[in-house]
Amino acid sequence: MNRKIGMTALSLVFVATIMLGAFAMWSETLKINTTVNTGSVAVEFSKWACNDRGADPQSGTPFHNEEGKDVAQCYVSAEKYDEQGNVIKLNVTIVNAYPGYHAVITMAIDNIGTIPVKLYNSSIDYTGSDLAVSLTHEGNSTQIHPGKYGTYYLTIDVLQSASENTSYTFEVTMTFAQWNEVSTP
Repeated sequence: MNRKIGMTALSLVFVATIMLGAFAMWSETLKINTTVNTGSVAVEFSKWACNDRGADPQSGTPFHNEEGKDVAQCYVSAEKYDEQGNVIKLNVTIVNAYPGYHAVITMAIDNIGTIPVKLYNSSIDYTGSDLAVSLTHEGNSTQIHPGKYGTYYLTIDVLQSASENTSYTFEVTMTFAQWNEVSTP
């Protein structure tokens, strides 16, 4: 019986050796080491100016201010910077405004990132129930390539309903996104 068990065990070892030999193959493995570096979306205000640089600009008058009066003043300055020192918020202050006063703030927005951008959306938020100021903003809708800039405008018209000795506060928000995520109108 021992001999029969020994023969069976030897037969199993022999069969296993043959099967393992049948499954043996030569092989070589190739690998690809992959790195994906993403770009960045970053914009900043680089230049800004108000068109009130002397005699007040007037809305609705064909020759601006024929009388040459310099009553109101418009000031634009940097208000907030990001961690890299880029200007990301402007402060516009108009003093001594009156109904009919018209100011246009011109802003250059630089693409300081590595991906082309477009204006994704914008909004104007104000406090109070009656603004008494007409606000419009516009700019080119084309994409801004890295290292280039786009020009945008904020127009402020003080309406006839404006009250004396009153402050009107509002905030304009402009969001830029990568060019391929912004639908073209």
